[in-house]
Amino acid sequence: MVQYQSNNGTRYTLLYQDATSIPNDGAGATFNVSNPVPAGLIEQVGFRLSGTTAAPLSAASAAEIVSGLRFTLNGDQVVNLQTQGNVNTSANCSRMGALVQDIGGFVAEDPSLTNIDMTIWVPLGINAPVNSRFELALDYIASAATPTSANFELWIKYGKSTNMTIIGNQTSMQIADGAQTMVSVKIPTIKGATVAGIAIQGARVSDNMTGIIPKILGDFSLSPTQIRAASGANMNGYQFADAGDSVQELQFSNAVDGYYFVPLYNAQVSDGSVVLLITSTTDDVAATSEFYTFTPILNLPTGGSGQRTPRQTAQVATGSKGAILSRAEDI
Repeated sequence: MVQYQSNNGTRYTLLYQDATSIPNDGAGATFNVSNPVPAGLIEQVGFRLSGTTAAPLSAASAAEIVSGLRFTLNGDQVVNLQTQGNVNTSANCSRMGALVQDIGGFVAEDPSLTNIDMTIWVPLGINAPVNSRFELALDYIASAATPTSANFELWIKYGKSTNMTIIGNQTSMQIADGAQTMVSVKIPTIKGATVAGIAIQGARVSDNMTGIIPKILGDFSLSPTQIRAASGANMNGYQFADAGDSVQELQFSNAVDGYYFVPLYNAQVSDGSVVLLITSTTDDVAATSEFYTFTPILNLPTGGSGQRTPRQTAQVATGSKGAILSRAEDI
């Protein structure tokens, strides 16, 4: 376990690494990591892919190949980010990249044709008690190339936070072509939590949703462009690396086809659901409906400081019998 620490309580901890939890160009893959984690306030969780490749993993951002991230702390699921419509030929911002940026995270990436260095950071803001165990489930789609000399790393950033970010399980539904359909999005029941927003995805990489009425915000239909204006996305709100475009240049996107983030401004939900009215018209001539998923993102006030680390409290050098060691769980 490698750690880096500043004087203000911020601490970066490399929790796990291997050379096998990497994507390949043959098929999708799923990996699971389970590891003890030091006590303290976990501000962000990140996983890193690094190494070399004969060709980019995706036509643009390497984050395009990541279709699922699930974090569990001591048996309680706190993050479940799942995307659909991922294709390694996409030249736009990835859905995973857009989603984490919408909830306050980011993707750090080197836009190189032959080098891989990408970290997806997801905000968490949760206090890990002593003797905690952290689990990660990671899903990849097939990449455009199989990396060589690759490495997978799981990182945790400790620090101070004012909010816990909770990403709940998806509600899914088939939306009939051309009809308005009511969707009741299940919201996890957590005392004190408010709803920051709902991430909506269509199965196809196209803007088939033509209108949405978030009943909690009003009674009028909003177009995809209006929704993206409300969330700030269409002001070139998404940043992503475009592999090979430039060794130093990042691109900016105002939309990701088939993905929409509906901000709910920390709404308080008492009945366990949020009602949306969706109208969709599929661009597939043979299709009569589109499959949509709805992911709730919650905020919960929290607070704390950094990683709880051992400290030496003896004032003078002594033998082992006289030394006083304060363990992390005793601080």
